[in-house]
Amino acid sequence: MHPLAPSLSGRRGPSRRSFLSLFTALFILPVALSAAASGWKITQGKNDDLPGQNVTVTHDGKIVARLIYGEGQVLPYLALYDQAGRRLTNAGIDRDGKTVGIEPHHRGLFIGWQQIKSDLGVASLWGLGGSGKASKEAPSSMRLVEIERIATDKDSATIVARVEWRAPTKDAAGSNLLITETRTLRISRPAADVSAQVDASFRLHAARALFLGGNVQHAGIHLRVDQAVVARADDTSYLWAPASAPTAGKGYSKTAKGQAGSVVGKDLKWGEFLFPLHDRWYSALQMNAPQNPVEEFSTREYGRFGFFFNRDLKKDEALELKYRFLVREAAAPAAAPKRSADQIAQARKDADAAYARFLREVR
Repeated sequence: MHPLAPSLSGRRGPSRRSFLSLFTALFILPVALSAAASGWKITQGKNDDLPGQNVTVTHDGKIVARLIYGEGQVLPYLALYDQAGRRLTNAGIDRDGKTVGIEPHHRGLFIGWQQIKSDLGVASLWGLGGSGKASKEAPSSMRLVEIERIATDKDSATIVARVEWRAPTKDAAGSNLLITETRTLRISRPAADVSAQVDASFRLHAARALFLGGNVQHAGIHLRVDQAVVARADDTSYLWAPASAPTAGKGYSKTAKGQAGSVVGKDLKWGEFLFPLHDRWYSALQMNAPQNPVEEFSTREYGRFGFFFNRDLKKDEALELKYRFLVREAAAPAAAPKRSADQIAQARKDADAAYARFLREVR
């Protein structure tokens, strides 16, 4: 007999206490269990499909984002997923650590510079894991050394990580530290069609005088979508604001990597990428805070884009950068393989509205 079932052996019926206990078991307990399984949650562990470790963010039991780092990874990055838990961003390697696809060092939401010049020489965060011609710069390292804070509330999940950027050579005192970075990632889903909204801030504290340099295609704060998009590069498209910003850059082979270029301006607000994946379409919008330095918005049709700038930093100077990424499902292009004029106008309206919200909320 169930311990909460009323007794049938005596003359008296079930007590009021028994009824209350039964009510609690049948109604209150399931609600409590449901609440525990819903909302935002953060877990830490080893990757089951890639080398290294992760901090995983879920919402209502489905994965939304995953901070990937550790042994076997060239740099820490944020992987993003859609509402069904399908990965949207590039991993670059397989579970055995073997590189996969073109430009495998471009992974998820990431930061880095091709050339970091200092008294230790010229180091490159792109000298690791690439499949193309070897970098002329010596490879530096970017390692996540501590998860400083994880937190959730009813609307979001937040990860704060400390990352060290180190050169391959050391100074006379035995130090090769270039930058200590504090990376803060606040992940949310403010609307039903949003796969992920990421408010990403990067505080770069220079350990020595240095120069962050390179070119628009290999420096800055970028997002790289899944390798599968390479096969559909002709179908992808970009928008940006202001719309009057001029384009620059030479194109690459259509069959190999799709066209590449950039948008030039000191007042660039946002850049948006439309791409097909998982038999549907997605829009990925990157928003640039007004206080950020900016020179160009980098584009590649296969799905790697982001804001770029060069910068000198004095010893102990701190550079604060803030961006918002908004990835959501989108309608298929009406004028295949590209969007119609009406779709472009609506996409611009939506991006402008999202940027206005970002300006109100960024802090």
